[in-house]
Amino acid sequence: MLSIWTVDFFGSAVAIILAGLCLAEARKLMQGKPDNPLYAFFFWLTVTFLAFTLSRSLGHLFKYTLIFSGAANVWEFLRPFSGGFNTLAFMTVAAVTMFFHHIQRIYRRMEANHAELESVSREILNLNRDLETLVMERTMAEMALGVADGIRNPICVIGGFSHLLLRRLTPEDPSRQWLRAIAEEAKRMEQMVEKFETLAKEREYFFGQEDLNLIVQDVLTILAPEAEAKNLNLEAKLWPQPLIGKLSKHLLRVGLSHLLRNAIEATPPGGCIEVLTSLEGDQAHVEIKDTGKGMSAEVVEKVFVPFYTTKIGGTGLGLVFVRQIVEEHRGDIKVTSKPGRGTTVSINLPQRFTEREAKTKTA
Repeated sequence: MLSIWTVDFFGSAVAIILAGLCLAEARKLMQGKPDNPLYAFFFWLTVTFLAFTLSRSLGHLFKYTLIFSGAANVWEFLRPFSGGFNTLAFMTVAAVTMFFHHIQRIYRRMEANHAELESVSREILNLNRDLETLVMERTMAEMALGVADGIRNPICVIGGFSHLLLRRLTPEDPSRQWLRAIAEEAKRMEQMVEKFETLAKEREYFFGQEDLNLIVQDVLTILAPEAEAKNLNLEAKLWPQPLIGKLSKHLLRVGLSHLLRNAIEATPPGGCIEVLTSLEGDQAHVEIKDTGKGMSAEVVEKVFVPFYTTKIGGTGLGLVFVRQIVEEHRGDIKVTSKPGRGTTVSINLPQRFTEREAKTKTA
C-alpha cells in the first residue's frame, strides 16, 4: 500500500510540474503573438489541463491522507464530489477545445472575407480609375475641338483676305508672291485643322457581343459589400434569358457602377435597392431603383448638366458621362424621382444594331 501511495504521490507531483511547464511555454507563445488564435487556444487549454491535474493529484493525496489516518469513511463520503470535480474539469478542457476550434473556423472565414474584400476594393479602384480616365479623355477631346474651332476662324479670315487682295493686285505687283504664299499656307493649316477635327470626332469604340445580364451581375458582385456594410437590401431581378447585344462591357461597367454607387450613397441604412433587366421588342432595359431621400423636380432637371452637383466634393460630371456612355450605345437614359420616395434610373439599349452604328463618336 505504501509503494502505491509513493508512486501516486510522485506521479501526481510530476504531472503538476509538467502541466505548469506547458502553461509557461504556452504563455510565452501567446505573449509573442497575442493575435494568433492557435497560441491563445494552447494557453487556455494548458490552464484547464493544469486545473484538472491539480484537482486529480490533490484529490489522490487527500484520499491517502484520510485512509492512513483511519478516516476512510470520510473519503467514501467525499469520493463522489472529488470524481465529479475531476469530471467537470475534464469537460471544461473539452469545452475550451471545442470553443477555440469554432473560433479558428471563424478566423479562417474572416481571412477569406478579408481577401475577398481586398479583391473587390481593387476592382472598385480600377473602375474609379477607368471613370476618371474616361472623364479626362472626354474633357481633353472637347478642349481640343474648341481649340481647333478657335484656330479655324482666323485662318479662314487670313486665307479669304489673301485671295481678295490677290484679285485686286496687278499681275506685275511683286507682293503677289507673298500673298500667294500666305494664302497657300492658310489653306494648308485649314486642311490640318479639318483632319484634326475628323480624328477627334471619329475616335471609335469597337463593341462586341456581350450579355447585358452578365455585365449587370458583375457590377452587383463588386458593389455588394458596400451595400452590406450599410445594411442595405440589394435585390437583382434579371431577365431569365441572355440579353445579347453589341455592347461595350468596359464602358457599361463603369456607367452602371457609378449609378449603383449613387443609389447606395443616397439610400439610408435598412433601405432597399432593386436592379432589374428586361426586354421589350429589340430594346433591352436596365432599371436601378432605390428607397433613398429622392430629389425634387428642379434637381432632376439638372442632373445631366455638367458641373451641377448636390454632393459635397462632387464634380458634377458623373451622370454627364454616364449619359454619354448610354448614347454611345444608341440608347437613352431617364431619371425619375420624388422627395422621400426614392429615385429610379431607367436605361434603354437597342439589342441589335449594325457594326457601323456600334462605332461611336466622342463629339
